[in-house]
Amino acid sequence: MDPPPECDDVEQRLFVRPEVFASQMADLAHRGFKSLRLGEFLDAGERSVLITFDDAYSHVAPNVTPILAKFGFSAVMFVPAAYMGRRNEWDSDKHPRLAALEIASAERICSMREGPWEIASHGWRHVDLRVVQVEERRLELGRAREALSGLMGKAVEAFAYPFGLSDEDVRADVRKAGFSLGFGATPGSSRDPYALPRHQINSGDSLRMFRMKTSGWFERLHRVRRLTPGWARTSVRAVVNGRFAGE
Repeated sequence: MDPPPECDDVEQRLFVRPEVFASQMADLAHRGFKSLRLGEFLDAGERSVLITFDDAYSHVAPNVTPILAKFGFSAVMFVPAAYMGRRNEWDSDKHPRLAALEIASAERICSMREGPWEIASHGWRHVDLRVVQVEERRLELGRAREALSGLMGKAVEAFAYPFGLSDEDVRADVRKAGFSLGFGATPGSSRDPYALPRHQINSGDSLRMFRMKTSGWFERLHRVRRLTPGWARTSVRAVVNGRFAGE
């Protein structure tokens, strides 16, 4: 989908055009990647990828489903259950263009289970769970899982932390709510099933950068970056951006 007019830089980065997404999926297929289901994720081998989308915007499935089907891939949609059939209200203060976007209805979410999609939870109200009172947080997690499990007719097992943010207490409550997987929103490496990393793909990523993010090199670079002084991180980032941007 093309970004709405007057998007700021943050908003622009979130919109990947269908033809760009198609080229990325074609590249994965050409490189011999297998698309994983959630139940396969923890035992994933080389040349495998879990494709995920957050927030359940209504425009995503119509644009993405044919592309996934073309290459025999599947994907996960993380749904903020309270907003089904409404709009993105959690970004209304900072990102009004995002706040204008429609969230898929319960009917559309339900229909997606017939295609190459798995449905998982992105919380109830899409709030930073670290700052929510314990009892309220546990209520929201349980309510979100119950609503989506009822809609799907089976237990929803995976959770993506709203804004990618969690701490030890949040992860413990996600486990207690019955989820078996918890995903963040940053790259890295973790054996904790409730602190799983993800690589964000942005609108400005060239195909060369996409290949880097879907290779082992990106995780190694991220680990090095965390252990490197700030001045050196800036230099590395400049080199990476200069090497890959626009290619």
